[in-house]
Amino acid sequence: MNIKKAHAATVAALGLALTLSGCASGSVDGSTPEAAGSTSEGLTKVTYGIFPSNTVAAMQVAIDKGYFKKQGIDLELVVGAGSSAAQLPALASGELDFMLASPVTALTATTQGLDVRIVEGVTQNDPKIVEDSTAVVVGASSTIKSARDLEGKKVSVNALGSIGEIGIREAVAKDGGDPKKVAFVQLSFPEVAAQIEAGQIDAGMAGSPFMQQVVSKGGRVVSDFIQEAGLGSNELVTISSGKLVEGDSDKVKRFTAAMKEALPFLTENNDLIRDAMPAALGTDPAAAKKAQLSLYNPDISKETIQLFADLLVKYGIVSTKPDVDKVIWKP
Repeated sequence: MNIKKAHAATVAALGLALTLSGCASGSVDGSTPEAAGSTSEGLTKVTYGIFPSNTVAAMQVAIDKGYFKKQGIDLELVVGAGSSAAQLPALASGELDFMLASPVTALTATTQGLDVRIVEGVTQNDPKIVEDSTAVVVGASSTIKSARDLEGKKVSVNALGSIGEIGIREAVAKDGGDPKKVAFVQLSFPEVAAQIEAGQIDAGMAGSPFMQQVVSKGGRVVSDFIQEAGLGSNELVTISSGKLVEGDSDKVKRFTAAMKEALPFLTENNDLIRDAMPAALGTDPAAAKKAQLSLYNPDISKETIQLFADLLVKYGIVSTKPDVDKVIWKP
């Protein structure tokens, strides 16, 4: 598997991107993509924006197993730096057809006048496993024990106003702390371990395999905040633009049909994802074999999406409550 570094027109302004091309066989070969719309095999070219996480490897496995080709789709993964919100301009411009995102990204975008839709679920937080997704970690010498101890501390999240901010604030509140007294700074997951070690932050939001970098040095997880805040049923979703879902519903239906088959397979075959992580993410093979993975599920919980919307208002991220019924796509 080859991974070629490339600058996409919109993503380039936001940072270096890695382009993973599904191609006909699902391999990553770094070759020049076919013209937008179709490939030499008559497949429909579809682009999927995604940020660095284990789901990159999971999606590559789904491509390799032919789930998208079965639906006549040649899926290209465009891996951007940082949070999902960084790829919204590319989605809005049509450079991306779909993207992996927190529901926060879609809900916040709608309050800013963007027509964004949640088309299906992708990952669920496993309540039995702390390290399956993102959590708050601290260094070995930290006195922080639980979410309430984050009061008055400097805590990193991968994007301000994100699931990290509202989820951690709600976890602090539920643990008896004052969520208004948490000071948030923005850091990408790969930066967290070094910033904790340097004493620049007291705690940080990190996902696997970056969380394990902190734990391997004696650090620990102090808050499984997504589960504690009640947001775990739809931690990550696939979103698209209103223009695409209304203008090319066939593409959306075929893409979601592929995901509905692929996601249960991924949940049942975690070892395939772990095996794909070194090539897809540069993960150390030994660390990849120990990675805890989220549950993959295409279902959307309207109740959970509504909770996201409520917390965005509660913590002042948006001033107008998003219309959940409008945001959730109905085939």
